[in-house]
Amino acid sequence: MLRLARIDLDALIQNLDRLDPPFLDGRADAYGHGLALVAPIALAHGVTSIVVSDEAAAARSREWGFREVLSDRSIAVDPQWGEATYGLREGFSPLMTLVGEVIAVRRVNGGEGVSYGYTYRTASETTLALVGLGYADGVPRLASNRGEAFIGGHRHPLVGRIAMDQFVLDCHDAEVTVGDEVTVFGDTTRGAPSALEWGAWTERSAPALTSGIAERVSREAA
Repeated sequence: MLRLARIDLDALIQNLDRLDPPFLDGRADAYGHGLALVAPIALAHGVTSIVVSDEAAAARSREWGFREVLSDRSIAVDPQWGEATYGLREGFSPLMTLVGEVIAVRRVNGGEGVSYGYTYRTASETTLALVGLGYADGVPRLASNRGEAFIGGHRHPLVGRIAMDQFVLDCHDAEVTVGDEVTVFGDTTRGAPSALEWGAWTERSAPALTSGIAERVSREAA
């Protein structure tokens, strides 16, 4: 089953080029982007300083070759630096695209209850797509009946309660098939919701959202 966070390393370089001086915010495993993935790129791009939140990350950073390894307990770190580095501020390029896949499709009549508790009922005949991501993967339950995700060129509302391993999209009359890739959030230029939108839907900051993506979601360079 597809559970993947694609990390755009070219976007990382673009964002670092706009910071003066550039340094890498490595706290919370690089805000969930995978410190082992982004740190070598930052080093190769000439970044020599990194901020970390624990000694294990500090030790790895020294082994990788960072000359200045800082602790967030010893210095005041402006959170906007980390937000900019990972494209979690307006005007910067987002790194993370969170994707899953459709694992079931069902055509239903109007008035059908969706997910447990039936907090959503279909307004008319529609197509429901079951997506293999849930709160165990870091998809916040507050997105239930609030969020949107992207399939095949279209956004669709997330309906019903988010379960541990799954959520449901109401796709109306769109053609959706099992195995279709679903983008939860990512690059808005392709039509997907952004992490900033998801942060608003789930009442948290975008860095808190990406930091909460679970370890069972693979990180892959894109």
